[in-house]
Amino acid sequence: MIKKMLFAMLVAGAACSCAAAAEDGWIELFKGTLDGWQRTENMGTWTVNKDGLLITHGPRSHLFYVGPVENADFRNFELKAEIKTEKGSNSGIYFHTEVHKSGWPPKGYEVQVNNTHSDRKKTGGLYGVSDVLDKSPANDGEWFTEHIIVQGNDITIKVNGKTTVEWTEPPSYSLRKSPARKLSSGTFALQGHDPKSVVYYRSIKVKPLPPRLTGTLKVAVLTGGHGFEQKPFTEMFNSDPFKGMKCTEIKLKDHSEIFEDISDWDYDVIVMYNMTQNISQKRRDNFKKLLDRGIGYVCLHHNMGAFQAWPEFKKIAGGKYYVKPTKEGGKEIRGSTYKHDLDMDIKVADKSHPITRGLKDFKIHDEGYKYCGFEKDNHVLLTVDHPESDRTVCWVRKYGKSKVCGLQLGHDGKAYANPNYRKVLSRAILWTAGRLK
Repeated sequence: MIKKMLFAMLVAGAACSCAAAAEDGWIELFKGTLDGWQRTENMGTWTVNKDGLLITHGPRSHLFYVGPVENADFRNFELKAEIKTEKGSNSGIYFHTEVHKSGWPPKGYEVQVNNTHSDRKKTGGLYGVSDVLDKSPANDGEWFTEHIIVQGNDITIKVNGKTTVEWTEPPSYSLRKSPARKLSSGTFALQGHDPKSVVYYRSIKVKPLPPRLTGTLKVAVLTGGHGFEQKPFTEMFNSDPFKGMKCTEIKLKDHSEIFEDISDWDYDVIVMYNMTQNISQKRRDNFKKLLDRGIGYVCLHHNMGAFQAWPEFKKIAGGKYYVKPTKEGGKEIRGSTYKHDLDMDIKVADKSHPITRGLKDFKIHDEGYKYCGFEKDNHVLLTVDHPESDRTVCWVRKYGKSKVCGLQLGHDGKAYANPNYRKVLSRAILWTAGRLK
């Protein structure tokens, strides 16, 4: 009996340890083989020895991560690598890069690995941008940890826990006149520098991060495709509940052009108030890539009627206003209806959610939507009992790594001025950004 109890305790302890490791968020990218990695140029430069150490020794070559984690496309992250160099050796770690068949990768930034090589730029520097010159914080022949943190436009580098670089990329920055040498997103690459350099890696692990959790919250507010009262709308985003946010209105002229190129995306949340319709496959894919990075999304009022010809958009937003009768899932769906100038009594359906915590039932003068479609896995926060409106008026859900909040309310200046509406909308932005717990 005692043996059984001891065995059970050991199993439980192991389970707890595994759970802790999983909750910790770190994912090992190198597991003693080259699986998930792609060598380019001089492929023999990269080997794994009998002890499971990754070694670079040979002519210039780069080893790119192409495995399944984040589909090898990282935006905000922490990366830790355990490294050992021999005398005179040089290597480096690239991030936000992509597979490049020969030469030095032109995309992304390089973090230097060099303790005693003749290059003055030493370990822990952001190469050519914020260098550690002449004296390395690490020694040849000793294992050291290089820790890279990228969050928004901020880059932090640490060696053995000591910060060597804290740098913020300025707007429209481009190094060496190369448009790709800037923050965007991409994979990691290890550098094999030259035949005389011998460098060992024994752990390379990553922790994907959500958008910025501190500092000014950057919000893209999309408009277009539907009229609205501009002045009170703008004033709302400058009111007290939105302090600490930089809300930038982006008026869509080509329906969805903001998603054409997301290489320099620098917003934490998208508030979509647009009812535009055209969105190409490329723009659809880019929008979904943003959601896979954890960018927050607030579907606001008539945005429920956007992109009618894209079925996935209903799954993303969680709700759809049917502009006209349509077929969905083999069923005939009637068109949705709207009614202006309704006095509605809003009920708080979930008083414990961060968006509605402490919020009391309230009245609002607004527009009602009826006969809309909602996803079954929505978590409903606010409801209304009115003959001209659907019951659900606010909900939350997840899509990819993104937190999504849908808010049917918000037609005109009377709604924008409602203090409870402002409270719900500002909290929705904070919650989707991961800043409201």
